[in-house]
Amino acid sequence: MVIVIVGPTGSGKTSLAKTIALATKAPIMNADAYQVYQGMNIGTNKDLSLIANFKHHLFDVIQPSASFSVKEYQHLAREVIDAYPAQQPIIMVGGTGLYIKATLYDFQFLEHAPLLDMDLSVEEAYAQLIKVDPASAQKIHPQNVRRVLRALAIFKATGQTKSSIEAQQDKKLLYEAVVIGLDRPRDELYRRIDARVFAMVNQGLIEEVRTLKNLYGNATVAFQAIGYKEVLQHLEGRLTKAEMIAAIQLATRRYAKRQWTYFKHQLPTRWFVDEDSAMVWLKKNYGHVFA
Repeated sequence: MVIVIVGPTGSGKTSLAKTIALATKAPIMNADAYQVYQGMNIGTNKDLSLIANFKHHLFDVIQPSASFSVKEYQHLAREVIDAYPAQQPIIMVGGTGLYIKATLYDFQFLEHAPLLDMDLSVEEAYAQLIKVDPASAQKIHPQNVRRVLRALAIFKATGQTKSSIEAQQDKKLLYEAVVIGLDRPRDELYRRIDARVFAMVNQGLIEEVRTLKNLYGNATVAFQAIGYKEVLQHLEGRLTKAEMIAAIQLATRRYAKRQWTYFKHQLPTRWFVDEDSAMVWLKKNYGHVFA
């Protein structure tokens, strides 16, 4: 079975995953869109002690200069799950809801429509997507040209939006799974987020971004991530250090809110306020995995 741990960034997901892994000997599989990338450690809050001390999958599997799609993640994650016996618990932890949903459900991808050859700038294409499919536009980074054009192509080919077609799909759960969510009080969560941003900067986030920039250039996928794009602006002189920190904190708090909304509405999540209460419930209802 798959024990899925979700929740907003900063809620304590990794700590709970490690606690369950110690109690069950289960492997831990990453479900964070940026922790799959090598060298992105501080800004993604990657727990290097997890990588060093626990059996794990899908951390550090790709270079930051490469693109990595939800479909690619789905393929790799299902390979991991299918490699274990059905009775073996596997812990799936991360904040990227679409990765989790695409893996666990009969989730089909809309790739039949050819990409449009449009005489538009990136900004114009994204503005058009906002008009025809605002739900998809909210999920796609404005600079991700391929995904923007794909969504526009689907609308042109079918007359329906990408988001509405996905919503109509009959998504059946493919694996036995339980979804555990950590949802701390909002003021506490925001304090944890703000403190974590300060800690990241003190741990060397600016140097990490400088290293990635020197290795891969400004176009690397890394600079689409919260924290990395703000540090890049700081390195380019467009933000002071204080402005950079405040921008990362604000963007992270907004992202945490979007995560909470997704997990609440898109996955059958059972919510807990802390790690202890989640463990009590798990042992009561799924005691066999702790035997």
